[in-house]
Amino acid sequence: MTYSIVARDPGTGEMGVATQSQAFAVGASVPFALPGHGVIATQSMAEPMYGSVGLDLLQGGFTAQEVLTALSSVDPQPQRRQVAVLGVNGDLAAYTGDHCVEAAGHLLGDTCVALANMAASPAVWESMVERFEGSGGPLAQRLLNALQAAEEAGGDFRGRRSAAIVVIRATTTGRPWQDTGVDLRVDDSADPVAALAELLVTRARYQDVVRGFEQAIDGDPVTADRELELLRPMDPVTEPDQLMWRAVVAALAGREDAAREMLAQLAGPAPQFLEAARRFGKAGLLPADVIERIAPG
Repeated sequence: MTYSIVARDPGTGEMGVATQSQAFAVGASVPFALPGHGVIATQSMAEPMYGSVGLDLLQGGFTAQEVLTALSSVDPQPQRRQVAVLGVNGDLAAYTGDHCVEAAGHLLGDTCVALANMAASPAVWESMVERFEGSGGPLAQRLLNALQAAEEAGGDFRGRRSAAIVVIRATTTGRPWQDTGVDLRVDDSADPVAALAELLVTRARYQDVVRGFEQAIDGDPVTADRELELLRPMDPVTEPDQLMWRAVVAALAGREDAAREMLAQLAGPAPQFLEAARRFGKAGLLPADVIERIAPG
């Protein structure tokens, strides 16, 4: 009751899964990912075994097709399943059972597999492959492009409700928390793909500001301030935390007047972030006298 795509960026080696469904919280059941090993999408009366055990098998050296063959052989109802598997080296495999509700099917591309059931037509999965392989940019954006193409082709004929994107690294760093690049879900929305697109933009902007803040308090505020100046101004109502961080960076870079103006914008809609800025000073993250000069009285 879903359409999905698993894909790999041959340039970076990153792997990802994107999915959309009329079902609630599709991101909790369809995508499975293990950095350094592969990604799996399991749907249409989804059996989590294909995702959980499938990743174990990929980690153990099985190919994508061997994973599907092994797990379908122990599944009492394989005809109800629809599964796509992508290994870290780019090997792809997919399966659509005979009892999946029409329109149901899948298509293997050079670097991706798209699959769908209860879709408006075969154009849903076909357009996903075409759009993904015809677009450029970061893997997460290309996966989103594929979801948008599926919607344009009719998507899930019952409607829409939830969506998700996961992107992982091809190699592990030894720090698992750094090996998942993107993990975004929209669990219940009238337009989940559009909501997911907004989250991708918000995520990128949020990470830019956090990175600049950390760079500034770690000793290079001038570079951080210069890079953050390239972003549009932070909104005090919708982005109060980011505006506070931005002000701290400006202050550490020696632009205390600009920092003072930024913090003044928070006085009305989000005064709690003025207190947060003061507490940064108390914690020793920046000189307390700087906070006293830039924070409104």
